[in-house]
Amino acid sequence: MTYKTEQESFWHGKFGDDYVDRNSEANKALVSGNINLFSKIISACDKIGSVMELGSNIGLNLVAIKYLMPELQDISAVEINEKAASILEQRGICKKIYRQSILDLGGGGRAARRAGGG
Repeated sequence: MTYKTEQESFWHGKFGDDYVDRNSEANKALVSGNINLFSKIISACDKIGSVMELGSNIGLNLVAIKYLMPELQDISAVEINEKAASILEQRGICKKIYRQSILDLGGGGRAARRAGGG
Protein backbone atom coordinates (compact mmCIF):
# COMPACT_ATOMS: atom_id res chain seq x y z
CA MET A 1 0.00 0.00 0.00
CA THR A 2 1.20 3.49 -0.77
CA TYR A 3 0.77 6.19 1.84
CA LYS A 4 0.91 9.92 1.41
CA THR A 5 2.80 10.75 4.60
CA GLU A 6 6.10 9.48 5.94
CA GLN A 7 4.50 8.78 9.30
CA GLU A 8 1.88 6.46 7.79
CA SER A 9 4.60 4.41 6.06
CA PHE A 10 6.67 4.43 9.23
CA TRP A 11 3.89 2.95 11.41
CA HIS A 12 2.64 0.57 8.74
CA GLY A 13 6.09 -0.94 8.17
CA LYS A 14 8.99 -2.41 10.14
CA PHE A 15 9.02 0.22 12.89
CA GLY A 16 5.34 -0.52 13.56
CA ASP A 17 6.03 -4.28 13.64
CA ASP A 18 8.94 -3.77 16.04
CA TYR A 19 6.74 -1.58 18.24
CA VAL A 20 4.18 -4.40 18.39
CA ASP A 21 6.90 -6.77 19.60
CA ARG A 22 8.08 -4.34 22.30
CA ASN A 23 4.52 -3.81 23.55
CA SER A 24 3.81 -7.54 23.54
CA GLU A 25 6.82 -8.22 25.76
CA ALA A 26 5.81 -5.55 28.28
CA ASN A 27 2.08 -6.37 28.06
CA LYS A 28 1.23 -7.04 31.73
CA ALA A 29 3.11 -4.07 33.15
CA LEU A 30 1.62 -1.70 30.57
CA VAL A 31 -1.95 -2.90 31.15
CA SER A 32 -1.54 -2.53 34.91
CA GLY A 33 -0.41 1.07 34.51
CA ASN A 34 -3.20 1.73 32.02
CA ILE A 35 -5.82 0.40 34.45
CA ASN A 36 -4.62 2.89 37.04
CA LEU A 37 -4.66 5.76 34.53
CA PHE A 38 -8.05 4.96 32.99
CA SER A 39 -9.73 4.37 36.37
CA LYS A 40 -9.00 8.04 37.11
CA ILE A 41 -10.17 9.19 33.69
CA ILE A 42 -13.37 7.11 33.79
CA SER A 43 -14.24 8.31 37.30
CA ALA A 44 -14.20 11.89 35.99
CA CYS A 45 -16.72 11.10 33.21
CA ASP A 46 -20.49 11.18 33.49
CA LYS A 47 -21.35 8.39 31.07
CA ILE A 48 -19.33 6.56 28.46
CA GLY A 49 -21.34 4.84 25.75
CA SER A 50 -18.58 4.10 23.27
CA VAL A 51 -14.83 4.24 22.86
CA MET A 52 -12.72 4.55 19.72
CA GLU A 53 -8.95 4.52 19.99
CA LEU A 54 -6.96 6.04 17.15
CA GLY A 55 -3.65 4.27 16.67
CA SER A 56 -4.50 1.48 19.09
CA ASN A 57 -1.55 -0.80 18.30
CA ILE A 58 -2.28 -4.10 20.10
CA GLY A 59 -5.02 -2.53 22.22
CA LEU A 60 -3.44 -2.24 25.67
CA ASN A 61 -5.46 0.90 26.45
CA LEU A 62 -8.63 -0.83 25.29
CA VAL A 63 -7.86 -3.91 27.42
CA ALA A 64 -7.62 -1.65 30.47
CA ILE A 65 -10.85 0.15 29.59
CA LYS A 66 -12.71 -3.13 29.03
CA TYR A 67 -11.40 -4.44 32.36
CA LEU A 68 -12.78 -1.35 34.10
CA MET A 69 -16.01 -1.28 32.09
CA PRO A 70 -16.89 -4.89 31.20
CA GLU A 71 -20.41 -3.82 30.20
CA LEU A 72 -19.09 -1.50 27.47
CA GLN A 73 -19.87 -3.11 24.10
CA ASP A 74 -19.21 -0.32 21.60
CA ILE A 75 -15.40 -0.38 21.41
CA SER A 76 -13.62 0.26 18.15
CA ALA A 77 -10.09 0.97 17.01
CA VAL A 78 -8.15 2.39 14.10
CA GLU A 79 -4.81 0.73 13.44
CA ILE A 80 -2.63 1.07 10.35
CA ASN A 81 -0.23 -1.77 11.20
CA GLU A 82 -1.57 -5.17 10.13
CA LYS A 83 0.43 -7.13 12.71
CA ALA A 84 -0.97 -4.97 15.52
CA ALA A 85 -4.52 -5.09 14.13
CA SER A 86 -4.39 -8.90 13.97
CA ILE A 87 -3.35 -9.16 17.63
CA LEU A 88 -6.01 -6.64 18.58
CA GLU A 89 -8.62 -8.67 16.69
CA GLN A 90 -7.57 -11.84 18.55
CA ARG A 91 -8.31 -10.07 21.85
CA GLY A 92 -12.00 -10.00 20.85
CA ILE A 93 -12.86 -6.72 22.57
CA CYS A 94 -13.51 -4.52 19.54
CA LYS A 95 -16.82 -4.28 17.77
CA LYS A 96 -14.96 -2.86 14.76
CA ILE A 97 -11.30 -2.48 13.81
CA TYR A 98 -10.54 -0.04 11.02
CA ARG A 99 -7.35 -1.33 9.39
CA GLN A 100 -6.37 1.95 7.84
CA SER A 101 -4.78 5.32 8.41
CA ILE A 102 -6.64 7.70 10.69
CA LEU A 103 -6.28 10.17 7.82
CA ASP A 104 -8.70 8.03 5.82
CA LEU A 105 -11.54 8.19 8.36
CA GLY A 106 -14.63 10.05 7.17
CA GLY A 107 -15.22 13.73 7.74
CA GLY A 108 -11.79 15.22 8.29
CA GLY A 109 -9.73 12.84 6.19
CA ARG A 110 -7.92 13.31 2.89
CA ALA A 111 -11.12 13.56 0.88
CA ALA A 112 -12.26 16.52 2.97
CA ARG A 113 -8.87 18.23 2.64
CA ARG A 114 -8.86 17.72 -1.13
CA ALA A 115 -12.31 19.30 -1.26
CA GLY A 116 -11.10 22.26 0.80
CA GLY A 117 -12.45 21.14 4.18
CA GLY A 118 -10.78 19.89 7.40
